[in-house]
Amino acid sequence: MARRAGSISRFLRSTSARLSLRFALLYAIITALVLGLSYHYADREISDWVSDQLAEDAAGFASLYESEGLDAVRAKLSGFAGFNFEDYRVYLLQDPEGKVLAGNVDAIDWQGSGSYVPVNAIHAEKPRYEDVTGYLLHSVQLGPNRLTLGTSTYFLEELREVLGRGFVAGFILLLLAGLLAGIIVGRRTERRLTQISATLKSVALGQLDRRIPATGSDGDDLARMADEINRTIAQLQNMVESQKQISADIAHDLRTPMQRMRQRLDVLLNAHDLTPEIRTDAEQAVEIADDLIETFHALLRIAQIEAGQQSARFAATSLAPILTRIEDAYSPVAEENGQTLVFDIEDQDATVQGDQQLLTQMVANLVENALRHSPSGTRIEVALTRADGSVLLEVSDNGPGIPAEERDKVFRRFYRLEKSRTTPGNGLGLSMVRAIADLHGAAITLKDNSTGLRVLVRFPAGSTSVIFRAPAQAGMSDSVR
Repeated sequence: MARRAGSISRFLRSTSARLSLRFALLYAIITALVLGLSYHYADREISDWVSDQLAEDAAGFASLYESEGLDAVRAKLSGFAGFNFEDYRVYLLQDPEGKVLAGNVDAIDWQGSGSYVPVNAIHAEKPRYEDVTGYLLHSVQLGPNRLTLGTSTYFLEELREVLGRGFVAGFILLLLAGLLAGIIVGRRTERRLTQISATLKSVALGQLDRRIPATGSDGDDLARMADEINRTIAQLQNMVESQKQISADIAHDLRTPMQRMRQRLDVLLNAHDLTPEIRTDAEQAVEIADDLIETFHALLRIAQIEAGQQSARFAATSLAPILTRIEDAYSPVAEENGQTLVFDIEDQDATVQGDQQLLTQMVANLVENALRHSPSGTRIEVALTRADGSVLLEVSDNGPGIPAEERDKVFRRFYRLEKSRTTPGNGLGLSMVRAIADLHGAAITLKDNSTGLRVLVRFPAGSTSVIFRAPAQAGMSDSVR
C-alpha cells in the first residue's frame, strides 16, 4: 500500500501528471462553457415557446371576438375554469373601467412593463398552489376591453431544474471521463519517460549496452524519440569501444618500451665508469621516466574509471577502515613535514556501495594533496560524518586554498594553478578524485576553510550507487594544485 501511495505521489509530481491535470482543467472549462451555453439556449427556447403559446391563445381570443363577439369570448373563458390545473393558467377579462367581466382571478398588479410577475401580484379568493412562484403574462385588446392571459412558471422552473441537473450530471461525468483519460494517458507517458530516463542514467554511468524498449507504436512521438536515442547510444557505444581499443593499443604499444627505457637507465646508473656529470644526467632521466610512467598509468586509470565498466567488486564498503589505513600511512609523512594530521571518524558504521580500492585511492589523493600544499605547522583534518541520511567525507587544510574562479577548472586533466607549478605532480589528482566520485554517485564540492581548502564528498542518501566493474590498479595519489 505504501509503495502504491508513493508511486501515485511521484506520478502527481511528474510533468505528465501536471500536463494531464492542466488538460483536464481546460477540458472542464470548455465542457462547462458548452453545457452552460446549451442550458442558456434551451432555457430561452422553452421560455419563448411558453410566450408563443400565450400569444397564440391571445390571438385566438382576438379572432373569436372579431367573429362572434364579446359574449363568445366570455363563454369560452368560463369553460376554462373547470381545467385550469389549480390555477396554473390565469385569465382576466376587464372592461375599460377595470371591471372584471370574466376570469378566474380578481385582479392582476401588472403595468405591462414585463411579461413576468410574482405570484403575489395575482389576486384571487382561492389559495394558490404552493410551488407556483410567478406567472408569465400576455395581454390583448378586444375592442374597448382588455384580456390578460397568464401561465405559471412552475412547469418552466421544473424543466429548468431537470435540465440543470442533467447538465450538471453530464458535466461531472464528462469531467471524470476526461480526467480518467488524462490520467491513463499521463501514466502511460510517465512510464515511457521513466524508461527513457532510466536508460539514459544507465548509459551516463557506463552501461552502453542498455536500450529503450520498443513499443511498436511507430507513429508515436515518444517512440520516434526513443528510436533516435537508441541509435545515438549505439553510435556512442561504437565510439567508446573504438576509444577503448585505441587505449588498449596505446597501453600495449607504449607500456613495454617505457618500461624497457626505465630498465636501460637503471643499467646505465649501475655502470662503474660514469662520470659525475653523466650520473647526474642519468638520475634525472630516471626521474623523468618515472614521471612519464606515472602520468601514463594515471591517464589510463582515469579513462578506465570514467568508462564505468561493471564489476562484482562493487559491494557494501565501510569507510572507517579505509580512513584508518590512510591515517597509518600518512601520519609519519605529516610528522616529518611538521604538520598535524587529524582523523575524526564520527560515524564508524558509514557504509557506501562501491570499490574499496578506488575509495582508498580517492581519500589518499585528497590527503596527499593537502599535505603537499600545506606549509609546515599547519593542520589537516579528515572527518567522516552523516548528514541528512548521506555519508559525508571532508578533508580540510590550512594551505593556500583555491580561488573560487579556479575551482571548476582544477578538475580538468593536467590543470594546475600558477602557484603550484614548482610543486611535484602532473595535475591529475583531482581529475581522478572526480572520476571516482562520479563513479560512486557522489558529489564533490570545494569550499573555503578560512585559510585553506575544504573538500567535501557527499555520497548519496541510502548509500545507493550503480554497480560498475572497477578499473585496473594504478598509483595511490597525484598532485592536484
